Amino acid sequence: MVPLIFLSTLLRESILDFDNRRVGSVRDICVSLDETFPVITALVASTSLNSNRDLIIPWSQVHSIEEPQITLTVSQDQITPYIPGSDEILLRRDILDKQIVDTQGFRVVKVNDLKLAQIKKTARLVGVDISLGGLLRRLGVQPAVDALSRVTPFQLSERTITWNYVEPIQMVRTGTTTGQLALAGASVGAAGVVPQVQLNVSHTKLADLHPADIADILEQLDLEEAGAMLERLDMETAADTLNEVEYPLQSELLSELDPERASDLLERLAPDDAADILADIPHEEAERLLNLMPTNEAQPIRDLLRYGAQTAGGIMTSEILTLPLTATVDDALARLRQNSSHLEMIYYLYIVDEEQHLRGVVSLRQLVTAEPGARMQDLMNPDVIKVQVDTDQEEVARVIAKYDLLAVPVVDAEHHLAGMVTVDDVIDVIHEEQAEDFSEIAGADVEEAEEEERFSLPIALRRTSWQVVNVIAGFVLALFLYRSFASLFVGNTAAFVSLVGAHFGASTHLAPASLLCLAPMLLLTSGSVSSQTLGIAGWKLRTKRGRDFLQGFFRELLFGTIGGILTSILVGIASWILFQGPLLSVVIGLGFGLTLLVASICGMILPNLFQRLHLRGSLITAPLLDPVIAVISLCVFLAITLELVAEFAL
Repeated sequence: MVPLIFLSTLLRESILDFDNRRVGSVRDICVSLDETFPVITALVASTSLNSNRDLIIPWSQVHSIEEPQITLTVSQDQITPYIPGSDEILLRRDILDKQIVDTQGFRVVKVNDLKLAQIKKTARLVGVDISLGGLLRRLGVQPAVDALSRVTPFQLSERTITWNYVEPIQMVRTGTTTGQLALAGASVGAAGVVPQVQLNVSHTKLADLHPADIADILEQLDLEEAGAMLERLDMETAADTLNEVEYPLQSELLSELDPERASDLLERLAPDDAADILADIPHEEAERLLNLMPTNEAQPIRDLLRYGAQTAGGIMTSEILTLPLTATVDDALARLRQNSSHLEMIYYLYIVDEEQHLRGVVSLRQLVTAEPGARMQDLMNPDVIKVQVDTDQEEVARVIAKYDLLAVPVVDAEHHLAGMVTVDDVIDVIHEEQAEDFSEIAGADVEEAEEEERFSLPIALRRTSWQVVNVIAGFVLALFLYRSFASLFVGNTAAFVSLVGAHFGASTHLAPASLLCLAPMLLLTSGSVSSQTLGIAGWKLRTKRGRDFLQGFFRELLFGTIGGILTSILVGIASWILFQGPLLSVVIGLGFGLTLLVASICGMILPNLFQRLHLRGSLITAPLLDPVIAVISLCVFLAITLELVAEFAL
């Protein structure tokens, strides 16, 4: 077996010449990208003689990199300086800690280490290490972790991507050139170090993927990087990929492209898809792009933009095949052969009269089984299921689902055929409607949480408004309980003390048992917070399979913190009204805020934990998780609040 060598172990290793004299230490490794597995062409050595000037040693003068100390085949004064080619890069500067595309897993990952292998006289880059172990190895704590794994069940999984499935994608700007794909790193002058170049990455690996898989990769990149990658794809692949990208990234990506390139991509899309994208960008920019397109391509898109986005007219396509009543089967087949390349749906042929009124429909099955001379008026079904241009998109989806249609024609008020809505458009509508229903149940916009990558204060305030409602409802209940059972609470201090612990002594002026009247308020607010986070976590598990858990977790942590602070203030005011104790109100408010933060964390972690443990189905539904989070919240609140009550002898 060929031993694998990690870049992190080579960096700063000593380099000895043929006479066993120290030349310097490894600073970087130069490789050529000409082959599937890049060949090491040179070592960049940091010399002690001049720290500002690095020495590039050609691989032909290196004996081996497998030993603890790297040895050369020549003496130091015989080293021939190496001049790197334009297709060569430095592994540490250009790959390590950079983002790459895993074209097998359709994801964007960060490189924590690099794997090299020396076979006889040739050394190659064979893969990238994206595991936590790679990062720990660089920090120098890998031996301690290995020792720990030998005595505990804790094991670090190895996650390596072989280089033939890797596509570098990091952005770099040099001079005035922007939008070029390259491997990021600062330029280095001609003092003997490989200069930073603009790599013209072919993206042949990406071009072999399905456009939907490329779209998944683009959605994981920064906007500029995604736009640059889209620029490098061929026109047809780029258009298909843009069509697969999720809203609203489509319009944002289009804005990143050169206007000529953007208009060319729009020309290759179906008019309804192009209209959906242009509807989300400023009107002036949309007009500029439409003006760059041929009139016959731009006019159908302009017509569709007149309709409401949530109506049948807004989601229909105008590219349909219509036939006159007198057309024969031979005529229809000839028209199909001529126009099939740009038609979105050919399974239904719509029959119209001279004034373009919809008169009937003929299916493709009827067409191919009929006699060549049969006329459309004899074959057509005059009882056509159709919708109006202003019909709501949800109703359109219901009609297609009810009648098991692949498409439904759309007519205007005068019964003129305007277009048709296909089943793939309906699938998008169903997804949108599901997201809306899910958001209404959860009390948080799940699609907004999915699309908004950064923290947003307006979103935080909207979500906190539901907590405010629950605090008010809980205060009414707390006021009723406290006024009605105050004597019972105060009179049973001893019993409560024995329940929660003797250190919450009877020296307190306010019986700790009185805090139980706040339990309804706590359960209502923590239930609201957990419902929101459970809804968002469930939606992410459904759409993203938990791939961006950490990003979503930290975002929800910020929302939970903001919501906890605002709720703490409101609860503190309510507690002061209820108990007339300023310090006690601060204590209760602080306990509420921390408890709601814990509830938010539980709402994100528990569904993902159960998913990773393969406990699906009813085990990750709200009926189970809500009571679990309620119990955790109540215990945390009592633990924090009673501890502070005892500490300050309230």
